[in-house]
Amino acid sequence: MCLMVHGDELLITLIRSFAAARGISVSYASRLLTGSGDTVDRVAQGASITARRAETILRRASERWPPGRDWPAGIPRPAPEGEGERRAAR
Repeated sequence: MCLMVHGDELLITLIRSFAAARGISVSYASRLLTGSGDTVDRVAQGASITARRAETILRRASERWPPGRDWPAGIPRPAPEGEGERRAAR
């Protein structure tokens, strides 16, 4: 699953939604998910992110998403790590 096919706007939405769900600032959410507090601003200004980095951000957001909070609509959520291997073994 590649977040990049959906565009950088969904990446921004994901990070902003993560911040709201966790009750933290967007820059702190960005730092947690990307390692840089200004990723949202840079992407909004036209900077690009590799597909690999976008996938890492998506996976980190999914792993750290707070329980009981809705995942943002329109953004595919990856299966938990290891779930693919369990399905293949069945």
